[in-house]
Amino acid sequence: MIFCATVDDVAYDGYSTVTNLARLLDFYDGHGVRATFFVVPRCGRRNLGMRRGYVALLRRALEQGHEIAQHGLVHDRFEFGIPPEMVLALPHEGPARERLAKERRAIMADLSVEKIRRRLAEGRAILQEAIGHPVSGFRSPCLQVCDNLFTALAAEKYAWDSSLYLQPGGWDILNGVTATPAAITRRVFQKIQHPGTLPILPLTTEYTWYLSGSRYEVTLNLALADLKACARARIPFVPIAHVSPILKGGRGLGLKLYETL
Repeated sequence: MIFCATVDDVAYDGYSTVTNLARLLDFYDGHGVRATFFVVPRCGRRNLGMRRGYVALLRRALEQGHEIAQHGLVHDRFEFGIPPEMVLALPHEGPARERLAKERRAIMADLSVEKIRRRLAEGRAILQEAIGHPVSGFRSPCLQVCDNLFTALAAEKYAWDSSLYLQPGGWDILNGVTATPAAITRRVFQKIQHPGTLPILPLTTEYTWYLSGSRYEVTLNLALADLKACARARIPFVPIAHVSPILKGGRGLGLKLYETL
């Protein structure tokens, strides 16, 4: 069984800072853990190469054995597909819900293979130029996907994708929904693989989003159950964290949960 630590929204304003990224690097290095950092290539009008603090930290991460992967182009909610309902239901996703309700037809028309390939290639080029290292993995912002995304990823010769998920229960907790956690099995893992040659490494769920004391026990119990289920199924356990939210919960609970795992 493989424990794959992943961190989203690197260099995305509002959910990432240079200081918090440095803290996370220190945390993983202190525990001897190698992580995959999903980086947003462009924030506002600034390409990653213009953000020297991030570039220096990401090059340090590469030197220390971490992996850098791509997280969209500008982190628009609909640049590579449609996010799942449990993500759109999050309180801060109100504008995305309204946009989808008003502009669904135009959004879908903008998701052709050709347009997605252009966005993938542009974002990848920005990252590779900034860090001086090949980028071969991808995760879509907000787990947005469509069939054309996987076709485009394969055409652009990405080595793997991690935009799908196994456990909606983490987002149910965030949304205050009482639900039975999904069963994680090898059969489910195999079913989630997309037809074709592109390997899918689905993330498990989000456990550390501004984690509070009131949610800590139920979240930890879900995480431990998911970890054991992945071990039984002999599939990777892939928790997702976000640069600043994992550090801005109550009393460092996000890092405490990861230390426990």
